[in-house]
Amino acid sequence: MDYKLTATPRDARGKKLRRLRAEGRLPAIVYGHRQPAEPLLLDGHEFRKVFARAGRSHLLDLAIDGGRAEKVIIKEVQTHPRRQGAVHVDFYRIDLKEKLQVEVPIDFTGEAPAVKNGDGDLLTSLHHLRVECLPGDIPDSIPVDLSGLDEIDAGVRVGDVVVPEGVTVLHDPEDLIVKVHAHRVVVEEEVAPEEGAEAVAEGEEPAAEGEEGQAEGESE
Repeated sequence: MDYKLTATPRDARGKKLRRLRAEGRLPAIVYGHRQPAEPLLLDGHEFRKVFARAGRSHLLDLAIDGGRAEKVIIKEVQTHPRRQGAVHVDFYRIDLKEKLQVEVPIDFTGEAPAVKNGDGDLLTSLHHLRVECLPGDIPDSIPVDLSGLDEIDAGVRVGDVVVPEGVTVLHDPEDLIVKVHAHRVVVEEEVAPEEGAEAVAEGEEPAAEGEEGQAEGESE
């Protein structure tokens, strides 16, 4: 699938950028491959739609000021700590003959029998795999089948995953992706009653402070 974005050159800074963001424009920059960095402006709504589908692992066709589109990838998306959505985007120019490293989402398929039967819970450690490949070989996702997880402690590790030819996974093969864990059992400890409480439970009145001495004085 082709993902396309349009942009215009940008020279605004500071307060002007805040006004442009309020109008729905999104500041960005494109750089890479020995070409000068170029500040840009995007349509914020258009970017959100494309980013929701393409993410960080798909190539984009970026056309600047009506010119010829160039292949780029989203390198970084800056967000505001108190506001939703992006406030700045970094694009990286791509050479189709040069390998690059990207994070590809994991697509979990099937159902773990041990979880379906109620024996345990599924613990997921990784949701993306970092891979290296040519831009044209970037997979949309990497499938991980859960149907073989039929007992407690059964799991899938990076080395178990099959990836397309030309794609190299950069994780340690022993890194855990997903595993079936036994249900957590919460054991409540019994609290032993205090001695005074035992006496009351048995029908004995605990002596009030000073009563013992008072009784001795009366017997004299």
